[in-house]
Amino acid sequence: MDTPPSTSRYFLRRTTRSVTNAVDTASTITSPLYEGNFGVYLTEQYDVLKMVLSYLNYHDLNVLRQVNRSMRKAANILLKKRSWIQCSSLSYVYKSDYWAPPAYHGHYVDLKIEPKVLFSFEALASGYSVRSRPTICLRLREKNGTFDPRADLLPSSVEVFVPVGAKGIIYPEANDSEMIINIMHSSLHKKLALVYLPKSNGYDITVFSHVIAAESFPIHEYISSDPRPIRGLIFLKVGTMNIDAMMRFIVKMVEDNQSEPFALAGGHVSSLECDNPPKKNQPGIFKVIIIRGNGIRCLSDIISQTTIEAVNEELKVTSTYVKNNFGKYDVHKTIILMFQCVDRYLLSTEDHVQLAKAFPDIPIVGVQTWGEIGLRSFNPTDSKFTPKKKRMPLVHSIKTTFMLMAID
Repeated sequence: MDTPPSTSRYFLRRTTRSVTNAVDTASTITSPLYEGNFGVYLTEQYDVLKMVLSYLNYHDLNVLRQVNRSMRKAANILLKKRSWIQCSSLSYVYKSDYWAPPAYHGHYVDLKIEPKVLFSFEALASGYSVRSRPTICLRLREKNGTFDPRADLLPSSVEVFVPVGAKGIIYPEANDSEMIINIMHSSLHKKLALVYLPKSNGYDITVFSHVIAAESFPIHEYISSDPRPIRGLIFLKVGTMNIDAMMRFIVKMVEDNQSEPFALAGGHVSSLECDNPPKKNQPGIFKVIIIRGNGIRCLSDIISQTTIEAVNEELKVTSTYVKNNFGKYDVHKTIILMFQCVDRYLLSTEDHVQLAKAFPDIPIVGVQTWGEIGLRSFNPTDSKFTPKKKRMPLVHSIKTTFMLMAID
């Protein structure tokens, strides 16, 4: 009944069922015609009600929550069971009313989960990196009501929204036989990749934003206030090199506060939205996405080789570790966030293609960056951060970092 959706364009995989036996059985049973209030009757039949409502999307279930307590109870049960991750992509033309078909993606029509976190990756137009922040919500608001950003892009249930802009974005497209991972560079024809994570009490994701011009840096409270172990950190930065010292400080703080290894990925992207950023004299923005809790697992690694054969050998080590130590995961509850150096696009390795082969059916979404951030989290010798003898630095050049996230 709750068949997981696909990870691109929300093409839903439905299971065909035979109803011949049910029809034959029903034809032999005679029952008196029900003459009461059918609406009341239906809300009292929870099994029937849940079966009917199971085909509805998040928006319709959210509306039904307002009808009565029975509807609200049934809708809550269904949405709680829908713990998949959903990805989608939206095509448009920069500063134009033209939309690539389908012109209206209808996220409310097909969004089958109640989302908690939304990552959006936008291919930006060329320009000064600090100034060209991702403003897809504002652009969509100008489409004369054809697409409502609050209703369709950012549902009311979303607690964490992370918009990221870059010169190139990595996004999945699914067809009938396989999932294809594409890279789109910024151009007049734009692409917005969306990653929705479901509501769950088992994990938590928080975002710490810091404008470098500000004096205070109250990161301690984000690290020490929650006793749950940190599973992963995603560092995203724009601008000044002073951010590197902040990243090392945070990594050292996390290592000092917990014994468990944690994943780390990210990069220097074109732009980030932040809360009330200054319009002028903005030297840089720093974001830390903190993933913690027992309901989510994270693993990070780095692709450093420059030939297809060598990259495959690197990924073979990673996939072997995942198979033997990471534990079982559901591909519909797993995502790979990828941060690829722009200069690697000139190589013949095609990291996103090899990564997709190493982890088939897992959607890969991300951006091309300058200065990749990450460590090999499953190798304690490499991942242990020691300022004087660091076997692997946090910030890399001409490499690809990625993080595998699996929701339990």
